[in-house]
Amino acid sequence: MSERTIVLKFGGSVLRSRDDLPIVAGEIERFLGLGHRVVAVVSAFDGTTDALAEEARAIQEEPEGSAFAYLLATGEFTSAALLSLTLSARGVRAPVLGPHVIGLRTKGSGADSNPASVDAWTLTRALDASRAVVVPGFVGVGPAREHTLLGRGGSDLSALFIASQLGARCRLVKDVAGLFERDPAATGPRPGRYRTLGWGEALGLDGRIVQHKAVRFAQRERLAFEVGAIGRDDVTTVAEHAKSYYNGDREVACA
Repeated sequence: MSERTIVLKFGGSVLRSRDDLPIVAGEIERFLGLGHRVVAVVSAFDGTTDALAEEARAIQEEPEGSAFAYLLATGEFTSAALLSLTLSARGVRAPVLGPHVIGLRTKGSGADSNPASVDAWTLTRALDASRAVVVPGFVGVGPAREHTLLGRGGSDLSALFIASQLGARCRLVKDVAGLFERDPAATGPRPGRYRTLGWGEALGLDGRIVQHKAVRFAQRERLAFEVGAIGRDDVTTVAEHAKSYYNGDREVACA
C-alpha cells in the first residue's frame, strides 16, 4: 500500500446524526485534497447502538448472539451507506465495502470477537478505482460467515486492524483535539493535552475515548496511530514514545 493511504475512523462523537454527514464528508475531502487515499471507517450514529440493544432486550432478556450482532450491525451499515451517498452527492465516489466484501474475518463469534484477517487485495483494488471507500466499523464475519461484533467501541479496533493489514497511517477522529490527562470538559484546572504518548500510558486513560481493546492490539502490533479532531492536525500520536505535552505551540517533554 502507498504510504499516502490513511484510515480515518469516525465515531458517534463526531457522527452524531445525519446533520454531521457533510462535516465528515468534508474531512474526507480534505485528506483526498492532500493527496491521500482514504478508508473511512464509521460507527453508528450516536445512541443508535444502545437503542437497538434496548429493542432486542425488550423481546429477549439475553438476546441470541448472531441475531443480536446482526441487529446492532444495522447501525453501522446505515451510517456507512448515508456517508457514501453524501460523498456521491458532492462528486466524490466512495463505495461502501461491508465486512463480507473485504473479508474481515474474526476469531470467535458474538458481540466481543477479535479480528483475524482482511482481504487487503480487495481494499487496494477499490482504492485504485475510487481513492476513497467507506467501511462499516465494529462488524466482522465469524467462522460460520455470520455477523460478529468487535466489542463496545469496536470501530476503533476495525480501523487499527485494517491500517495494520494495509500498512497505512491511521487517525481516530474524535470530538476532542487529542488525548488529555483527564476529561477537558470536567470542572477543575485545564488538563494537559498529549502530543505523544506510549500505548501503555494510553491504556491508563478513559476507555470511552479510545477502546482499550484496540490500544492493546496496537501495542501488540507496535502500530502507531493518531487521535484528533476534524479539521486539525495537532493530534496526539500514540506509539512507542516518551510522553510529551502541547503547551500552546511549544512541546513540553515529561520526565
